Amino acid sequence: MRAEFDKKTKLAAFRRAMGRCEGCSGLLMPGKFHYDHRNPAAFEGSNGLENCQCLCIGCHGGKTVRDVAAIAKSSRVAYRAAGIRPDRTLRAWRGFDGRPIYKSRQR
Repeated sequence: MRAEFDKKTKLAAFRRAMGRCEGCSGLLMPGKFHYDHRNPAAFEGSNGLENCQCLCIGCHGGKTVRDVAAIAKSSRVAYRAAGIRPDRTLRAWRGFDGRPIYKSRQR
């Protein structure tokens, strides 16, 4: 479930930023900025003021791309450590004698 900031936290973060992007110091225009988790919620990031920042759309997009990649990698590492393997993507192939071999998605 996605964690959102409450109104009080958003207002305090906006006041702290003083109308400037906390990434690039550009002016924040109404409706053209986002509230972002410094430490992503997927990494146990809190919804407090210390984890909230105001970013312009450009800065937020760049940070989100990096966060999504890091979250995906940490999930893969956690699954591998738990011994969970992904489903098969290759389900049919030909053996050395030329006959087709079919396997289920489960290993």
